[in-house]
Amino acid sequence: MQPEMLRGLGEKEEELDKTLYENIKISVITESKKKLQGAKQISNCTVIYSGVNRYTSGQSAVMIWVHKSISNKIDYYKFWSDRIIETRVKTQRGHLTILRVYA
Repeated sequence: MQPEMLRGLGEKEEELDKTLYENIKISVITESKKKLQGAKQISNCTVIYSGVNRYTSGQSAVMIWVHKSISNKIDYYKFWSDRIIETRVKTQRGHLTILRVYA
């Protein structure tokens, strides 16, 4: 399981959701410009995001998209800042820790 690296999101959430459904299990994104921190379930995946506060104009921010077939294997996620997010996923061999950093 190797994460797919994407840069920027813009208005392409729906397109990314479709791509994940077809052939990618984990995707990490920088420059999403998403505000606040959290996780949400959309049709084909779980989206974990860390961004700036609501009063700051959209900048930086990182996201990790996990396909619904392995979303239930997410052990935890942690927001270090608007530019750093950590997610831990259970695998057959133990755990996979995904650390997304936007410099």
